[in-house]
Amino acid sequence: MGISGGGWIVLAGALALAGCGDGQLGETEVTTNGMTDGAVEDSPQLLTPVDTPPPVELPVLAPISYAVIEAELEAGAGCSVVQDGKALLVAVEGDSIAQPNGTMRHFEFDGEPDALWDGGTFTAGAISITVTPGEGEGEQIEGALVKPASVLVREEGQDGETEMRAEWHCGA
Repeated sequence: MGISGGGWIVLAGALALAGCGDGQLGETEVTTNGMTDGAVEDSPQLLTPVDTPPPVELPVLAPISYAVIEAELEAGAGCSVVQDGKALLVAVEGDSIAQPNGTMRHFEFDGEPDALWDGGTFTAGAISITVTPGEGEGEQIEGALVKPASVLVREEGQDGETEMRAEWHCGA
């Protein structure tokens, strides 16, 4: 009985697989590409461990310049979140701006414009900024009512959020 041409191919494939030997299939060989043991130990690890999730970048509000405020908002009475003398969110008559992660965005106030003095939530897409003024009457400074405030910045779909202490300035 002879072996046909197709049979030779099957037989050759079976012999090739058998030649791989036990234990060689499925194993991963680690090479050092010719580096010495000391160089291998000092080289940075190129792979990220699977059990360590990547760090979550928390949303941060960047300061807004007066030039940007004048260009983006109509003049009028309103409120602003101020930290270290720098405006982080400015709201004037139904429009508000902030720079989460350094990108200028217009936000919508989720309350009535008359309730702006009481703080609330400002939303732009997946980002929300919630301002909660402290209790008490606040302090009058240069025509503005100033209260300490808690500010919470969230990005929908992200696990992290940023909470900061600032001042809530409302007035002319």
